[in-house]
Amino acid sequence: MKHYVLKNARSRQACVARQTPNRNHRVDVVLSGEDTEASAQIVLDFFDALNRLVEHHSYTINIRRLAKDPVEGPLYWSGRTALFWGDIHENWRLDDSEKSWTSQVVNLSSRTIFVGSAVLLLAQIGRAEKTVAAVHPNFTAAAQEIGLIEDGSGIHMANDNRLHSASTRLSALRLLSNFVSIDHGEHLADTLRGYIGLSEPKRTAKSHLTIRLFQRSEADPQVRRAIETMSDNLEEPLRISDLAQMLGTSTRQLQRRFLNRTGTKLLTTYRELRLERADTLLRTTDLSQREISAATGFSSAVALGRAFRAHYKTSPDDIRNQRFAGQLSAR
Repeated sequence: MKHYVLKNARSRQACVARQTPNRNHRVDVVLSGEDTEASAQIVLDFFDALNRLVEHHSYTINIRRLAKDPVEGPLYWSGRTALFWGDIHENWRLDDSEKSWTSQVVNLSSRTIFVGSAVLLLAQIGRAEKTVAAVHPNFTAAAQEIGLIEDGSGIHMANDNRLHSASTRLSALRLLSNFVSIDHGEHLADTLRGYIGLSEPKRTAKSHLTIRLFQRSEADPQVRRAIETMSDNLEEPLRISDLAQMLGTSTRQLQRRFLNRTGTKLLTTYRELRLERADTLLRTTDLSQREISAATGFSSAVALGRAFRAHYKTSPDDIRNQRFAGQLSAR
């Protein structure tokens, strides 16, 4: 069993939140004997992206081969998702020991997802009759023979939250994003879909820091307006008193509300937004550090470098050198 603790990029973001313990979610991706671990890379990419966007939750992915490890007991499967990763070409057939293993996993896991040919496993463990499922056209005839009721939409979410299905590996990402909506809210699910290309991103793309602050404030309208106004004024930062006036409130009221809703000081957030923009420009453009400092409201490249090192524990030179050396870590 391969165990993947997906990197959570929040360590490089300056959003200092109120201390809330992380809740860990676990997903076991089950491969057939013929499949390769590389085939599940899009699942790892999906949850890596989710870990970058969600706060106070993290996702750990295990890649398993069917029946190669012990099933484990109820405690192991409590709150855990089992994802049977079939393809759209070959029927997935089980021997007797594999049937027993699969049946136990389906009975114990809190949420089970069958992808592609994996939906036909339901018949082999005696769970197919009158079960609604998403079936790929390649398996329609087989599904009819075993009593599966075809959903026809490409994905199917069971009302009892137990047995779900996706007709293809790509449609499985849509299904997983629907679970994000259930577990974390539609705002985060929508953001994730745009972030990984499942839907067209909004024209006004938000930074990671902005997304997390929106989530933390529960989309408080004044917090949203404050963040959007600050984000629109990074080159020439506003005074907090001017920002408050633009938002139709007093400086003290704005600062108090922002702190109460996000756990972060307003002025600190403004500086973090500027540093995040500088980090992005260093990583994705050829602008000089002098030009980047001007674009993010710092008086000089020296001032930018000092603030950048204090915040990210590395220098702008290091980030730029890594970019040209092709050594940037995934974020």
